[in-house]
Amino acid sequence: MKKTLSITLILVLSACAQHDEQSNLGGESTTGQPALHSIHDTQLRLMMDRMDTLMHERFMTETQLDSERRKYAQRIADSAQKLSQTVDTIISKMPSLPLTPSEQTTFLALANKLHDQTGQLYDLASRNRLEDINVRLHQINTTCISCHALFREMDN
Repeated sequence: MKKTLSITLILVLSACAQHDEQSNLGGESTTGQPALHSIHDTQLRLMMDRMDTLMHERFMTETQLDSERRKYAQRIADSAQKLSQTVDTIISKMPSLPLTPSEQTTFLALANKLHDQTGQLYDLASRNRLEDINVRLHQINTTCISCHALFREMDN
């Protein structure tokens, strides 16, 4: 892809340079219409502007990347905090659920595990430890699936 883009850019710039040389030698068009070179130049400018925009989006500076990472980490931290609050609500509902004492123990153990994991996720995100977040998210997902398999009624 990069090789194709490079070759295309070289050909376009080469063609533009040839048109510039011809227009300098021959002067303006005698038809009163814009020279074909001008039309290509406008198209080239539009294409270069689009490429410039893509380059800026694709090749952010390190400072810009750090800023985006911090925003991403903050969103994860906020979500982890909300999830932790939801777990607290789930735990508070446990006494009203029709569970046996054994099921209550298992339910509470899974809920506490999830609460701990969301706290750890919040801590990782707050410290911008993005490289460790995927592992924690996988663990949270596993805990949720385990609890749902045991305590949610299946719609099937």
